[in-house]
Amino acid sequence: MRRVSRRWLLIAIGVGLVAFVLKGLAVLGWIQITGNTNNVQGVYAEGGSGGVLSLVLATLFLGIVTPLGEELLFRGVVANALLRYNSFIGVVGSTVIFALGHGINIVFPAAVVAGLATAEVLRRSGSVWTAVIVHVVFNLPTIPVMVAAGMG
Repeated sequence: MRRVSRRWLLIAIGVGLVAFVLKGLAVLGWIQITGNTNNVQGVYAEGGSGGVLSLVLATLFLGIVTPLGEELLFRGVVANALLRYNSFIGVVGSTVIFALGHGINIVFPAAVVAGLATAEVLRRSGSVWTAVIVHVVFNLPTIPVMVAAGMG
């Protein structure tokens, strides 16, 4: 829970944007390999489709509250514990646990991208807050994009 510099916050925003783009490519790869297009997170888009208030609340919860909780657990606790062994075990181990926690489905490749990005930023910056910022940037557009695409 160390403070971070503005430089690290800007880096985290940039990493989150790159990870957001990579998420789309990873999901497309998953679909090509498995043929599975079943979006298990469509329920979030449905929740955000009930008007402006539901869109704002769904975006707030998935875009800010969820990343905060997940990063405090998976990076603040799990990654930090595994980083004691070495960088590879800390980053990859926490990523695998994080991704498996999201299930073996279309979300899995996105969770791998998010896990690698957040764990590496945590490792390099020494602060869980950079991981939270990456995850917020990664998740924040999800509900509005899904609603706009008619997935809800």
